[in-house]
Amino acid sequence: MYRYAAAIGVDIARFSLRIAVIKIEGEVLYEESYPLKQKQDRDYMLSKLTEAIQDTRQKVAGEGINPITIGISAKGFVDHQSGIVLGPDQSIKGWTNVPVSRILNKETGLPVFVGNDANLMTIAEQRYGVAKGYKNVVFVALRTGIGGGIIINGKLYRGVNNAGGEIGQMIINFAGGVSDIGIRGSFEHFASASALVRRYLEEKGNDHNGNNNITAKAIFELSYKNDPLAERVVKENAALIGIGVANLITIFAPEIIVLGGGMAEAHDNYLQMIKESAFANSLENCRAEVKIERAHLGSRAALIGAAFYSLTRLAGKTI
Repeated sequence: MYRYAAAIGVDIARFSLRIAVIKIEGEVLYEESYPLKQKQDRDYMLSKLTEAIQDTRQKVAGEGINPITIGISAKGFVDHQSGIVLGPDQSIKGWTNVPVSRILNKETGLPVFVGNDANLMTIAEQRYGVAKGYKNVVFVALRTGIGGGIIINGKLYRGVNNAGGEIGQMIINFAGGVSDIGIRGSFEHFASASALVRRYLEEKGNDHNGNNNITAKAIFELSYKNDPLAERVVKENAALIGIGVANLITIFAPEIIVLGGGMAEAHDNYLQMIKESAFANSLENCRAEVKIERAHLGSRAALIGAAFYSLTRLAGKTI
């Protein structure tokens, strides 16, 4: 029934709403980005979501495209059955216990389904990306924070209260610092893009040379130019990511671990350092057949995953 159907996928990013119209086969028919102001609240976000969706529908209607459902990719915890964003999303004031599905359905007239962004990225990579054909998959989203998703025997693992898959909060150094949500020594605290920037500035000391606002991407670029400090902190970061990946290998013994997010787009030697650390710190039998690969869908993963998820739910299937 839905073979030729199209859905709208929306990804709520930090400073933009990314939106696309996508067919069930994963083909992207239309894509756009709508900027957001820096200070956001619940009403503003719901208004922008409605505006972006309605604008997209009008634009694709001229091409004879009529999306039949909407999928929303949101940060934080999500009650996916009810379409409620439990939150939080620190960048959106009041973004907790928001019945996004009900509100947007009323505004658009279309069925709306909501999922956690990292889970939807996981689904997209397993359906259309580098993990296609694999039934046991772990996805690690390496970005400002660290998120993730787990597929076991072909099914997304959600855990109790839809709270499973919070890979970034596993503890890799209990003696380490406390994260912004109060967890001591977490993978995210030590190995995220934010952690890379923090370590670079710590090592730089007082001689910041105006680089207090440096980004992880800029640090990677410096490392490509053989900057000694950048090379050192990137190598350290890769080793720490490898430790987290090693834990996942030993616990789940998956067929494939997919590394996504902005950091995963770094040069091949960074990925190689992560693999070396992961394999050196995991059990031999658990790592015997695992592959560690870079995600293929890039920034489109959440959009594609959201659209596919909504079409699947509309067809009455669980995922």
